[in-house]
Amino acid sequence: MSEFNTSLLREKFIIQNSTSSGMIDNEPIIALSNRMKLILTASNGAKETFIVRAQNMHSTVRFSAQIVKDFNDYGSLIDRARPFNWQKAWTAITKGYEQKWNPQRWVTIYHKGRVIFEDGEGQRHPFLDIIEQCDARNKNDYEQSIDIAKDAFKQAGRLVTINHDTNVALIMKISAKEGKCGIIVRGPNKITTFNLTALPKGGRGAKPSQCLTVAAAFLEGIQLAFLVGMSKQKLKFGLIDPLSEAAHKSEAASHKLGRLNTAIAQFENLLHVSYRPDRPQFSEMINEAEDFARKILAEEIEAKIASGEMNKDDWVV
Repeated sequence: MSEFNTSLLREKFIIQNSTSSGMIDNEPIIALSNRMKLILTASNGAKETFIVRAQNMHSTVRFSAQIVKDFNDYGSLIDRARPFNWQKAWTAITKGYEQKWNPQRWVTIYHKGRVIFEDGEGQRHPFLDIIEQCDARNKNDYEQSIDIAKDAFKQAGRLVTINHDTNVALIMKISAKEGKCGIIVRGPNKITTFNLTALPKGGRGAKPSQCLTVAAAFLEGIQLAFLVGMSKQKLKFGLIDPLSEAAHKSEAASHKLGRLNTAIAQFENLLHVSYRPDRPQFSEMINEAEDFARKILAEEIEAKIASGEMNKDDWVV
């Protein structure tokens, strides 16, 4: 197996028109995205490169896992007699919780700067397409592609400033000897950082698609644990109705966390897996989110106490 390397970027582009004197003359346009670059190498040495962009981190990584698995199992995704079913792959990873509770989801796949698949109820900003076109023309020097995009606007008669805010959420390196993954998630209440190493077990090594899938499980689990913890406190203090959509979403998220834990445990049974510093526990993250919720919801709760809707003895920061 050839070595596989990738990373997940969380990106925010801020685009503003400017004048020849450098003054800003309009409200900024903001384009948000998560981006993963896949450089895939077949057994005969042939390569294909894809860019996966999506609305959230776990969908970006999970769809990437589908692409990598199919390429490793069957070869080229672009040049094959029976085309790869992009829609089927996307539906498979979003069915259930994501499909029901995330109406803003979207995904786009690029190959050589061209959109080859897009789907989702949400909408990506068209500026992202310009960036990928520039990146493809610039032989994949991604940082310089932003300057090329500025020049493209200038040639079209528009002077713009483009600020690019980016941070790395995932770094992955997979070889026949080991799979290594580092995850950094910046949440509202804390930054979660940990490393995962997967060594062969029973003569079976880590596959890139497996490592991507388990990384997606952790990324989604961290997000859902925060949602569940916040919702539990809102329910406890009557800030949301137990029969409301928000309450049902929290219950569904709790069930999804159970399934994610099962998927992670299956991965740990297949390989020798170690974590540094420790394996993240979703139950602990829920508790931390509850503590955080009590602090940020204090104003709403104190208003309920003042109005007599809540007993002050039930409220402790």
